Amino acid sequence: MTMEYASTIDIGARKQRRGGINEDAIATAVFENHHRQTERPVGIFVLGDGVGGEDCGDVASLLATTVVRKRLTDAILGPGTDVPERFGIDAYEGTPPTSGANPAAALSEDRIRTAIQESVNAAHQHVQEFAGEIGGRPATTLVVGVYVDGCLYYGWVGDSRIYLINERHEEARQLTRDHAVTNELLEKGEIDDEVYARIHPDATAITNVVGGSAHGRPSVDVEFGSTDVYRDDIIMFTSDGLIDAFPDNRSLRDEYQQATDMEAVRESILDTLVTDDEIREIVLGADGLQEAVEQLVSFANERGGKDNLSVTLARDSDANASPDSLPFRGAATDFQEITNQETIIDPPEDDAESDSGGGSGSSRNASGSNASHGGSNASGGTAKVVSAGDGDPPKAAVTIAGDETIFEIVDGVTIGRNTGNGEHGPNIGLVIDDDEPVERNHARLELDEDGHWRVRDISATGTFVEAEGGKWTVLLSSKGAELHREHGFDPSAAVEGDLEETSRLQDGTAFTLEDPRNADPITFRFFSTLDHARNRTRWSDPTGGRPFSGFCT
Repeated sequence: MTMEYASTIDIGARKQRRGGINEDAIATAVFENHHRQTERPVGIFVLGDGVGGEDCGDVASLLATTVVRKRLTDAILGPGTDVPERFGIDAYEGTPPTSGANPAAALSEDRIRTAIQESVNAAHQHVQEFAGEIGGRPATTLVVGVYVDGCLYYGWVGDSRIYLINERHEEARQLTRDHAVTNELLEKGEIDDEVYARIHPDATAITNVVGGSAHGRPSVDVEFGSTDVYRDDIIMFTSDGLIDAFPDNRSLRDEYQQATDMEAVRESILDTLVTDDEIREIVLGADGLQEAVEQLVSFANERGGKDNLSVTLARDSDANASPDSLPFRGAATDFQEITNQETIIDPPEDDAESDSGGGSGSSRNASGSNASHGGSNASGGTAKVVSAGDGDPPKAAVTIAGDETIFEIVDGVTIGRNTGNGEHGPNIGLVIDDDEPVERNHARLELDEDGHWRVRDISATGTFVEAEGGKWTVLLSSKGAELHREHGFDPSAAVEGDLEETSRLQDGTAFTLEDPRNADPITFRFFSTLDHARNRTRWSDPTGGRPFSGFCT
């Protein structure tokens, strides 16, 4: 008997009703080797949960999963793996060797981990190229598993998961740990209840992703693990749509926050979620792997089917039997700290996709670290804080419509076209089509002698500031005004308001480097402190919440 596996993807009950799309993808390859009465299957399993909705997260997941499978197949079973010495044949003695014993072996742990990292990097670059072609920020999570000689070597990016479900011991064990905002909050002690973390407003926010900005980092921080697998084990790869099936987290949060009997409300919340125990019972109670994946999908849809669902189950019935006492099999064995990655956050599911709404919309919007010059990241509650410019206090903050990142600024920070010249580029760099009239250094944020923050135009085309009554005033440098008048054009006629070079900024003041009458101006909003920026929901968004498109990381 060789390795068995079964897979399925499902759009999810809610997106099915709303005419949405399925952004999940699965790619699998199982190869068999028979030697000395021993079967040695090699399984490659890849699952991705696309991020981006209208930015083509479905394409991101398809690209990533297929690229990773192809690269892993070539690296693990391609040229160079047919050299007999690399398989340690003399050491067999009737039993396959431990695959990780010889680092030079064709299927050693070192070679497999290197192959996973390189294949994920290749997928990341493919998705970035696609992002550049469409002008969006498509991205995907990934879980990758390579099974050989009774051992699973795995890596992951994001919040898709790998489980081991053991029949003999009736145990379900999660091997991965989600790259998620709520996990960070739990580790910091800002959330002390794992049940509440499942219904937290940022429960769908992830901190690591493949793809995203076309101008992002060329590689991805992959977290790795490895574990023994027994004949009583079923390996499960799944997207978060299986786990987080209930569509109305707001009602659960209200119930939790108003509760007087916390144990009762926690049990009530758990009853709406798909728990590890329920997954174990469904998988072990099913008549075969295919029936199990179908029952898992049906069960999640019965709980609400909030998101796309993808599941792969696999087992090797010729592996060793489970020991009387299972070793610990859980969190990663080799963790690389995740740094400077993109944060991907669902729009509030309670508002964006309630049953009373219409249209599927975008399932997630990408946001990232967009300062083109130095600065360390710091925790900003659930929003990422990026330092844009070095200097002494006082400091203020800038946000961008449609993005969660907060830019901490100091006196003299510039915003403008990014030229790729790190020495002279702006602190916050824009990437805009060449035919757009936005200068390299377009606006400067500075403190005046009275300690007031001001925005100063330093371009030839103008900076636009929101005034009272929803009107906009144009700022134009002396040089810019002179150039415009030489061509017979009075810029003050373009937008209502007086022509000035600087304008005072107050909490919530919006400004843009593009004519606000355009369809999608990239709109900034100023805040005098980081705390005000974190609590920015009190200020309206002049763009109607449209995500920005065009910042470089």
